[in-house]
Amino acid sequence: MKRENYTIDKRYLFIGGALLCFAYVAWQISSGDTLAFDTVIRQWSYDQRGPVLNRIVIAVTYLGNWQTVVTAALVLLALPRTRMRYGLPYTCISAASTVFYKAMKSVFARPRPDLAVRIIEESGWSFPSGHSMNCIVCYGILIYLIRRYCKNRRAADTATVLLSLLILSIGCSRVYVGVHYPTDIIGGWSLGLAFLLAATLIYEKVRGEDHDL
Repeated sequence: MKRENYTIDKRYLFIGGALLCFAYVAWQISSGDTLAFDTVIRQWSYDQRGPVLNRIVIAVTYLGNWQTVVTAALVLLALPRTRMRYGLPYTCISAASTVFYKAMKSVFARPRPDLAVRIIEESGWSFPSGHSMNCIVCYGILIYLIRRYCKNRRAADTATVLLSLLILSIGCSRVYVGVHYPTDIIGGWSLGLAFLLAATLIYEKVRGEDHDL
């Protein structure tokens, strides 16, 4: 009698780890224990400011705005070759991520840093960072889809590196421009990673496919 082998998709493990990280940061914020960590990182970021770097970082942070996400969705949906494989899943997952992070912000209702330290205007609550979460979801799903469907491996690897750097840069830029605490970014990244991996699992179930990353 043969014994069947059951394997667990490692994405479930990463989802669990990301959620634990988010829960830990959220608990730290609620207890006030992250204040010293946030203060040190923020002060170092503010000390790097200068006219040229300010313009560069502001340009980077705007790449995480909803206008950029919507533009990318419209382009992918408009082109027949990318509409079904890229445009539709990108649009649906990005929209779901936006709704989710806005709901989470309302739950924690953490005020943003003081107006005095900001070099751009921003409204709404601070935790988790919507830019950080949405970027890891929106650009992350593009990485997933490109690696899944692009036959040119060199192009797929290049896109993976560039989009990954963009995710990191946008998250860090939010602290630099003074609209988020570092723990907001960590919370956004961890929650975004869990959301992204769950979205890829659901995507494959809907398509009736298995694709262990």
